[in-house]
Amino acid sequence: MPRFGPLPDRYLVLSKQLLVMSYPSRALMNSFEIHFENPWQVEVLAENQVLFVLERLPQGGGEVTLTAVNLGEGRVVYRRPLAGDVRHFAVSPALGLMALAATEAGQVILAEPATLTPVATYLTGGKPVDLVFVDDGSTLAVAVERPDGGGELVIWKIKPTKKKGLERKKEWIVQLNGPPVRMAASPDGLSVAVALNDGRLEIIETDSHALVAAADLGGPPRDVVWCDPSVEGPLLPDWSDDDAPTLDFSGG
Repeated sequence: MPRFGPLPDRYLVLSKQLLVMSYPSRALMNSFEIHFENPWQVEVLAENQVLFVLERLPQGGGEVTLTAVNLGEGRVVYRRPLAGDVRHFAVSPALGLMALAATEAGQVILAEPATLTPVATYLTGGKPVDLVFVDDGSTLAVAVERPDGGGELVIWKIKPTKKKGLERKKEWIVQLNGPPVRMAASPDGLSVAVALNDGRLEIIETDSHALVAAADLGGPPRDVVWCDPSVEGPLLPDWSDDDAPTLDFSGG
């Protein structure tokens, strides 16, 4: 899938090579000999200078790895195996932290993005299936599947201190109407959309911790993306393989 970062004039394609393509002309700008076998989550940060790729099988099982790439140089900084069946990750540039949802371990691991060195581990009381940083990047929202089959949204206010390191200054728990499968933050960071396994979508404000809207999707989604209407782009996907192949004898 094409993946845009902060720059709207280019996107990445992960394949047997890492391709940098221009937009909207879709011309090849650069290519790197970096291969990804099972890309699961992709994030482009720092003005398209940093790439993180989480690789795992869709059905789970097998090795889970996280790869960090310096896009300016086209070089892999590290490729590390992860324990605990990490489903998703989130990065807060404001805190300089990466959060990893170790689902089977029932933990959220906070680490330094540049080295993946763990700095704190928090238990969630269930399986953390997804997480996002919201507000100004100092608040972490975690979608948790509880052991009793229910779901909840756990919200932590995280603050670095000189004496104790990272601290969870505040914690709120919002009950969901079912176990979550995916989550996305609004562009302004003031709300999160949580998709449940029965096909419902719930919108929760991160400040008031209130359920403000809900919708029926008709089935559990594979993914949830909250689009930013202020960013220019196509209204619908423009696939390159949606037309039947033809022969052009005009030479054009």
